[in-house]
Amino acid sequence: MTPSESDLQDLPSVADLGRPADRAYHTIRAAILSRELPPGAHLAESTLAEMCGASRTPVREALQRLSAEGLALSEGRSRFVADFNYDEVSVVFELRARIEGYAASLAARHITDAELERLADLVRQMDEVPATEPENFVPLNDQFHKLILNATRSTQLRSVTAQVFALPLATIKQFLCDQPLDPVRSNSHHKDILRALRSRDPEWASAAMLGHILSSRPLRSEVQKDRAP
Repeated sequence: MTPSESDLQDLPSVADLGRPADRAYHTIRAAILSRELPPGAHLAESTLAEMCGASRTPVREALQRLSAEGLALSEGRSRFVADFNYDEVSVVFELRARIEGYAASLAARHITDAELERLADLVRQMDEVPATEPENFVPLNDQFHKLILNATRSTQLRSVTAQVFALPLATIKQFLCDQPLDPVRSNSHHKDILRALRSRDPEWASAAMLGHILSSRPLRSEVQKDRAP
């Protein structure tokens, strides 16, 4: 994602966020992704409150959100910045690929014409996102993947995948390497997935989704030196 994956995650300007908890969340999240708060750093509420210019209550709420995403880990009553090594990230990408591949195969059987048109509209919108505005690509991409998951008509599948989907792949990848997003390449994959779904072909849809996610998995050679295991 580009110019770096951390840029993609800072969608709204902190100054534009009304709720103190939202401002604290985005401030702390940006500090984690930029490694101002490095992996393993203690997330002390008092220190973060000073950094965010907020009281401890909104900071506590922000930390709860970060914990739900997997960016913060709890040990007793303390929280620390999560760490991801290459092997862990590879497992997450593999897991997401298998889950979403299966979801795509189910969606091919159950997706409605209205949902297909919504996916097509999202693809058109992603095509129109300027390369200089990657932050506008990410939410559209998320909607595309979530719509396919919803189209499975499986409440159980959505439930068991909630935690896996809470932390975007772009976020965990940012812990390892600063790589530019290629919206054109990514959306070409989306178009292939959409064609498979329109064809109601479960095997094609599954293979297209599997390849889409695995092709974005970072290589060990791409891991930043300061993040290598």
